[in-house]
Amino acid sequence: STPEAIAKTLQSFTLGTALPTEKRELLVDWMKRNTTGNKLIRAGVPKGWEVADKTGAGSYGTRNDIAIIWPPNKKPIVLAILSNHDKEDAKYDDKLIADATKVVLNTLKATE
Repeated sequence: STPEAIAKTLQSFTLGTALPTEKRELLVDWMKRNTTGNKLIRAGVPKGWEVADKTGAGSYGTRNDIAIIWPPNKKPIVLAILSNHDKEDAKYDDKLIADATKVVLNTLKATE
């Protein structure tokens, strides 16, 4: 799976019509209350922005986070950041995800 495919699926489930309204709202609520992503995408988002995310981790230093980000008074941004290393016992890098988030948001000029 690619970050693009994952982001499109996330968008469909959370902002689109793939789920009935009640189920979509429940999923978004669960993701907003998630605390495992505090050092990931959430750490790269400016204060005052709302984030709903789901994290993942595994061998080879795999660390992933997918999120819907709501900048104040702007349309939501759907973001999927996937990372891994070449050694099975590598440690994952939360800061990499946070830094990548900042780069993406700056590139989108969403922080202006």
